[in-house]
Amino acid sequence: MNRLQLIGANGWIVAQIGAREHYALPRALERLGALGRLYTDAWAGLLLRRARFGPDGLRALANRYHREVPSDKVTAFNARGLQQALERSRRRGQPQSVEEQFQQFIVDGRGFALRVNRHLEQHWHRIRPAGMIGYDTGCLETQQLLAERGVPTIVDQIDPGRCEEEIVYAEAAKWPGWQAMPGRIPEAYFERLEEEWRLATRVVVNSEWSKAALIRQGVPEGKLVVVPLCYESPAELPPRPEVGSGRTKTVLWLGQVVLRKGIQYLFEAAKMLADRPLRFVVAGPIGISQETVASTPKNMQFIGAVTRDHAVDLYRSADLFVLPTLSDGFALTQLEAMAHGLPVITTPNCGRVVSDGEDGRIVPAGDAEALAAAIEEMVSDAARLRTASRRAVATAARFSLAELTRRLDTVLAGLACPRPLGAVK
Repeated sequence: MNRLQLIGANGWIVAQIGAREHYALPRALERLGALGRLYTDAWAGLLLRRARFGPDGLRALANRYHREVPSDKVTAFNARGLQQALERSRRRGQPQSVEEQFQQFIVDGRGFALRVNRHLEQHWHRIRPAGMIGYDTGCLETQQLLAERGVPTIVDQIDPGRCEEEIVYAEAAKWPGWQAMPGRIPEAYFERLEEEWRLATRVVVNSEWSKAALIRQGVPEGKLVVVPLCYESPAELPPRPEVGSGRTKTVLWLGQVVLRKGIQYLFEAAKMLADRPLRFVVAGPIGISQETVASTPKNMQFIGAVTRDHAVDLYRSADLFVLPTLSDGFALTQLEAMAHGLPVITTPNCGRVVSDGEDGRIVPAGDAEALAAAIEEMVSDAARLRTASRRAVATAARFSLAELTRRLDTVLAGLACPRPLGAVK
């Protein structure tokens, strides 16, 4: 019996705002012969893919497609997606508070789900999905519609939810003046997440760290499935330059520059290593205060957000990647860095990728001294760094789309009964 016979002739729908993980879930379903339809906020046709100039929002939309997802299986709300992208481009620097930012997430998620519902109801006789996979905050209303019709749903929860917010709030109190945007995530946001978890037949998380956090928030363990993220290089990567001795080594940070990611502990580690031949390059959107940035240690450089092609150059010019995160649903950048041959220093509070002492180091979260010691240990031995680099490439290769597809296949095979396994406590 093939997959479509098992799950229903019309396959599964995916409801996805943005290009999350380069459309990994719809691509995996397509490989299984199980993709019925992808709903997304924007999808670039042939004309839009040529848009290389104009506002940033338009240029970003030009990359919103993947050749492995047939366009005739995509329903995109392009007019609304383009409008939102241009609005974000015009109001750069906003929102003004965490509450405002997350209220907007609620509004965007509800609006997207209702647009999906309208299309489903208009074309139900033709689509009749076997099930739905949706990402958190963007699928609640569609879950409600499908629950009425006995259709199973899977929610992909991309972060640890309320547990993560509590960690960030404690850090903001510990490091006053660091956070660029004041406030806390509104309760309505977590209530929306909890209702999505309650209605879901399964809740997919990307790490054991997130799984443990959701169990603490009342999600039944039997409803949770861990499916790590995948990373596939856009092209075959050239060999890395040889790591030599006696030169300044570059330690790279790439990602959001926020308290949650542990930038405050990299600051402290850089100060401890001020007399070593090291330079710290911090790339990514800056979410800490300008006063903090102005106090940057002399051996640390902030370069702000970078394009994908620039990111590749940064990976190739670095010797070591740091991810001292306090909480991440997975942290895809660790896979990207390892695929480019960079050993990674990280914490246990994210996806399990690094093998301590083999392809990088794992240090306690929130420990600047341990972070500094691990950095010095890694860069002080060129032979060890070269070995860890080779092992990092091999590690990243194990987190392939083929492996994600295999895991997803197992999840779908376990959904013979659409009845949820339990309710959130």
